[in-house]
Amino acid sequence: MKSVLTFFIALMFLGCGSSTSTPDDTDTSDLRSIFIPKPTTSFSIVLDEHLPQTYSGTVIDLDAFETSKEQISALHAERKKVFAYISVGSWEPYRPDSDDFEKELIGKVYPGWEDEKFFNIKALDKLAPHIQKRFDMILEKGFDGIEADNIDSYTADLDGANGTGFDIAIDDTRRYVTFLIDEAHKRGLSIGQKNAPELVEKYGVLFDWALLEDPFYEKYADIFKAYTNKEKAVFALSYFDNTSEKQFREQVCPAAKRLNFTAILKDRDLTQTEITCPK
Repeated sequence: MKSVLTFFIALMFLGCGSSTSTPDDTDTSDLRSIFIPKPTTSFSIVLDEHLPQTYSGTVIDLDAFETSKEQISALHAERKKVFAYISVGSWEPYRPDSDDFEKELIGKVYPGWEDEKFFNIKALDKLAPHIQKRFDMILEKGFDGIEADNIDSYTADLDGANGTGFDIAIDDTRRYVTFLIDEAHKRGLSIGQKNAPELVEKYGVLFDWALLEDPFYEKYADIFKAYTNKEKAVFALSYFDNTSEKQFREQVCPAAKRLNFTAILKDRDLTQTEITCPK
């Protein structure tokens, strides 16, 4: 079933233009064309509670829960596209729906984020309704796309130490990612690949864009040239704790230009502070 679904989605993209695609024809309820940003599209991301008055980017990435329908409408009036940040790989106790998740879906602590815990993506039959409900909320608010964070939980189990609590393998991730892409596209929403370079070969044709964290510092940026080769944007985030402003301008920006990526420099808390490459 997974291979059939993947093939179907690939056919959907092959039959569409490079800038937009249409969702599954079997569901005809109020669906929109899927927004696929082109390479070098300007981008801003702010997950801090204090939002700026104006944004430099054409695409704005904001928190799915904290952002209101009215805020999104105002950005649309400024001809912006708005993506919804949401963690699809970790349970966050401060989210309004956190009590809805069954105990067997919540695993070990997510390293670096001590208040979060891994989702059991292997129990997709139980997890799916919660994710579908969140995607419905994103659509109802008027977002244009989804930044699906923490799809790479398999990396926590590569050493055999069962860091997630569920022994998640990359095949489990592939099954989950196929589900996420399908659910986003059914709603006319674009969805981006977040990190996880191991998924590019198979899923670069299915995701609509990519968002990378420290790809130049961690030396995996070149793999995502597959996206810009297909006229899909890659948004490359560098962080101040690894990259100085001087390094960003003199090293990252030229490398991003070579790859046709959009590069920005942020603090790791993703506040308003944002540095972009010179034009």
